Amino acid sequence: MKTWLIAVVLGFAAVASVVGVGCGGDGEEGPSATATPVDRATLEDMLSMMIITVEDLPAGFALEDPGEQFTDNEEAAEVDPTGQLATLSRLEEWGRLLGYRAAYMTNDPVGTYMQGGIATITVSVSIFETAEGAETSLEWGRGVANDPAQAATMVPGVLTLETEPMSFPSVGDEMLAGKYTGTIRPQGMDVEIDVDFVAHVVAFRQDRVVAQLLVSAIGGAEPGEEVEDLARIMEERIAEVLE
Repeated sequence: MKTWLIAVVLGFAAVASVVGVGCGGDGEEGPSATATPVDRATLEDMLSMMIITVEDLPAGFALEDPGEQFTDNEEAAEVDPTGQLATLSRLEEWGRLLGYRAAYMTNDPVGTYMQGGIATITVSVSIFETAEGAETSLEWGRGVANDPAQAATMVPGVLTLETEPMSFPSVGDEMLAGKYTGTIRPQGMDVEIDVDFVAHVVAFRQDRVVAQLLVSAIGGAEPGEEVEDLARIMEERIAEVLE
């Protein structure tokens, strides 16, 4: 049971590209970044202090392999469904310096599937040279998120996908929030299993940082107040690092 849920995690992780966090795509050109880049070691330290950890999550979650991942632009472009060359060009144009992503999964996939509950929580943070570059990244994601047909092409194994804006308290300098409802068929499996899901996605910009939080539920459940709680934790930590 856990094998197919891992495949679901990988599919949900692609939703990060739907909101433009650490990913590129077609669209209008954004402003050129002019700030001096920071060395990678410093960037990794900054990102590590911004993110949520397993201790922040509800009981019963663990960090899924391969663990936390820091991604430069080349690494992020390799897995972006919009195309490696176009993505790399866009990330560099936006002035993205480095990103972080991690996926957490329930320790009880069978019980979650049968009884309903939160299955996966994925987080990503990207830091840019300028706030303008971060703003352009988020705005590109807003356009994709508002187009269900385009969003569906960016989630591997999705069979159906409906998107709608979601009311959410203000977080960061600007934000977007959406509810994704659909069915995903995990890829690379010996048997076909269709999994219905409801995912809440919140992306926000805070100065030159863009953060994304995705909480997905299966078994007829829907994410709840933990989404806002986790978003607030990220908001506070990002603000502290950028002081």
